[in-house]
Amino acid sequence: MVDDTARDRAVYQALKAADEVAAALQAHLIEEHGADPDRAAAQDSSTNSLKLLRQARERLGDGLRAVGADSIAGSDPISLRSH
Repeated sequence: MVDDTARDRAVYQALKAADEVAAALQAHLIEEHGADPDRAAAQDSSTNSLKLLRQARERLGDGLRAVGADSIAGSDPISLRSH
């Protein structure tokens, strides 16, 4: 049986990985496809994708906060917060 702390760590790791993928996709859209990161930018397929990724990352952030990411990140050897 998995205890609450182990489950929270697993959820944290999954959400963090998804956020890192979304961040990489955002950077790719901006750098390679010229998506405009300005929220008021004219709509095209790259900018629309960027908006969807931004929404997804906001939801991921909500999930990370819900599992107490600040306390978990301190003990995460990969987290940028631990450096």
